[in-house]
Amino acid sequence: MDAFAKLQKLAQQASAADIMTIVSGPAERENVLGKMLVIPHGQEPDGQLLDPVFTAKLLAFRDAHEWIKPQVFQVEYHGNYQCFWDRLAMKPRALILGAGHISQPLAELLAVVDYEVVIADDRPDFANALRFPQAAQVICQSFEKLMLQLPLAEFSAIVIVTRGHRYDLDCLRVALLQASGYIGMIGSKRRVASILTLLQEEGISRERLSRLHAPIGLDIGAQSPAEIAVSIVAELIAFMRGGKHLPLSEQWRSCHGS
Repeated sequence: MDAFAKLQKLAQQASAADIMTIVSGPAERENVLGKMLVIPHGQEPDGQLLDPVFTAKLLAFRDAHEWIKPQVFQVEYHGNYQCFWDRLAMKPRALILGAGHISQPLAELLAVVDYEVVIADDRPDFANALRFPQAAQVICQSFEKLMLQLPLAEFSAIVIVTRGHRYDLDCLRVALLQASGYIGMIGSKRRVASILTLLQEEGISRERLSRLHAPIGLDIGAQSPAEIAVSIVAELIAFMRGGKHLPLSEQWRSCHGS
């Protein structure tokens, strides 16, 4: 099956995949331009691009970088190659860890902006479909076990709104090792600082810790659970779309000198 046939099949299955295409290379290798490798998420590539060594370089680049939008990157391999990395995306998925009072309006809003929402908590009274009718899946399990079993790389966003310090740590230890684009955690500045200090002492690098959006959300003066949910979703959209986190009126005034 050629690469385009694979893409068509994956699209029909609403599956996700990385797409690596050679867009330029050494003059003597013009015959490889446009060659494509399709890598279904969670699977090994079916085939290779050029040879196993070159393919391994593509996979290493993918694993070392977050995919936010299509990009061109360089590969040195008996010459200079430019490769285009795109992604066949299924409906974006958001994992909400914690099923408390903020999670309910948060799940509703994420569903409205077309996210497939998964809710997880270890309390049956909270983690159930009656409380979260908009969720695609509601999981009742300990956070520690859940984080080791879920395919976290499939989530575009991971939002940590658990009920306690310990559970935040259980979730963050694993989440920060994943490639999810957005990772956010609720909590006061003091609570966030103490958690980050603990994780740094455990050996998690500053680079990984810097990926965390915490305290979560934009500063819109939110107080109620619904308002906090709005601030979280607003920050998530701004992150995913490259927004500037500024009022549109302020941007307009700065452009027009008002």
